[in-house]
Amino acid sequence: MKRAVLLSTNLPWSDRRASFHWIADALVDAGWEVDFATIGYSQLALWKQRRSGDAPSRALRRRRTCLGPRLHHLFLPQAFHPVVTGGAYLDAMLGRAWQKSSRKWVPILSEPIVRTDVVIVESGLPLALVPLIRRMAPDVSITYRINDDVSAMRLPRWLKAAEENWAGMCDRLSLASPELARRFDHPNVTLDPMGVPRSTLPAKDGMADPYLPRQPVEAVCAGTSHIDLRRLSDWAQDHPLWRCHIVGRVKERPDALPANLILHGELPYCHMLDLVAHADVGLAAYRDCPGVEYQRAHSNRIQLYRHYGLPILGPDRLCHPSVPALLGYEQPDAAFRCETWRRRPEALPDWSDLARALVQNVEIDPPFDVAAPPARL
Repeated sequence: MKRAVLLSTNLPWSDRRASFHWIADALVDAGWEVDFATIGYSQLALWKQRRSGDAPSRALRRRRTCLGPRLHHLFLPQAFHPVVTGGAYLDAMLGRAWQKSSRKWVPILSEPIVRTDVVIVESGLPLALVPLIRRMAPDVSITYRINDDVSAMRLPRWLKAAEENWAGMCDRLSLASPELARRFDHPNVTLDPMGVPRSTLPAKDGMADPYLPRQPVEAVCAGTSHIDLRRLSDWAQDHPLWRCHIVGRVKERPDALPANLILHGELPYCHMLDLVAHADVGLAAYRDCPGVEYQRAHSNRIQLYRHYGLPILGPDRLCHPSVPALLGYEQPDAAFRCETWRRRPEALPDWSDLARALVQNVEIDPPFDVAAPPARL
């Protein structure tokens, strides 16, 4: 039996379905044994979640817990998690303390790492465990799956500065965006596109319309990471016939929001899919800053919008001919094109395609920016 160890910042049963959830499920379905390690939780974080009433829905046990056939959860809450304090020296001190504390992972990871066929590491804090893994198993195959631009994430500077060095310890770097790939000087970089869960995505016609009674234009932003809420608020204010829906937690919000901008908070994945499938427009409301272009290939929400054939509205620098559905805020006819858009569903890769590529060390064909002919849902 083939074995894989996945290092992620996510909990395996979270309602927020990130790419590593789909990768783990696909590997298990393909007959692999998977150890899913959640990195970055701390006693402090768990205490804060309990205080806020947002504690995990399951009891978190240390070490290795069986979640189902061939799927196990590895977990170790450390004393604290790296934070951005605003002071480089203090951040670095806390970083060294966290890395020293990370050695407690050795007895938990040692057996799975030694007998695994591949270790797949998610961008962000899990990458900090690569030196530890290399010492434990010098010959193990490590793939760094770069799902996010670390420089744009809220992470301490010491971790961002160390990414290139730790990535160099991996056997392979895998990511979807050629723009992001150009940053890395590594002999083995492959472009492996993000996916959609094609086998579990319901067709629009088989779902109840969650927008009833509908407004002339129903637009949805399916996620709040890197969101530019002020820009989206201005758009809603300027387009009163639109009703804009935001799914996900919003940490900072303007003092006043227009009545046609609805904050839904966190929703179960199936409810979010209802909103996307029946929307008229998909909102890629990312902050307009240099480097955001990588989201064109990496954003899970953009892939869902493309699957359901929606026009996608976002920052102008996000637009590219490879994704004709992307429309910029500043384009003079953006609103008109969204409102008159004819759905063009795209047959995008499934998450199982990415899972297969990650463990076979091959590039998916065709590349991410070659869309398949439109398919009817």
